[in-house]
Amino acid sequence: MRGLAAVALFAAIGGCADPVSNSGAVRAPSDRANGLVGSLLVSVVQRTLPLRQNYTASATIGTAGGTIRIPEAGLTLTFPAGAVSAPVAVRATALAGSNVAYQFEPHGLVFLKEPTVAQDLSLTGVVGQLLSAQLEGGYFADESQLGAGTVVVSETRPATLELLRLRTTFTIRHFSGYAVTKKSGGYLSSSGNRVGGSKLQR
Repeated sequence: MRGLAAVALFAAIGGCADPVSNSGAVRAPSDRANGLVGSLLVSVVQRTLPLRQNYTASATIGTAGGTIRIPEAGLTLTFPAGAVSAPVAVRATALAGSNVAYQFEPHGLVFLKEPTVAQDLSLTGVVGQLLSAQLEGGYFADESQLGAGTVVVSETRPATLELLRLRTTFTIRHFSGYAVTKKSGGYLSSSGNRVGGSKLQR
């Protein structure tokens, strides 16, 4: 593995199947104190105007970083410099329907520096509740875990709420499915540590 000019590591994470390659794959570190919650049913932020179809954006991200945007869904995915060690083709898909949910591919890709997911909240049901909104990013392994307004997540990512920009952001360590979720107050990770919690920026 060390001799390969690998982009990052292709990991077998939470049942994700890597559609590109998983030969010689390594598993992402299991950091139970940093958001791994087993299986947790949470509410997904809803779009006021459901997407009638999937929307996809692709790019080749190099060592200098880059950005993918899906304007129809209000998504911006930013890769910092050093996120990958060699150019890699990536794809983001906004899933049709009301759930603010996405698939990022290739599944299982682990980053050297964490990309940031930014979601425009202006066309979602929480736009009128931003002062009280508590949001997170939630990782789901596949679309079968999405329901009508809910999702089963196995990892949560703490979110930052930016009032002036009407958006929320969170970072991710690996590619798979992610949704913008409403935090269930007071739950614990499997290690007994408090997880999630939106930080507020005015």
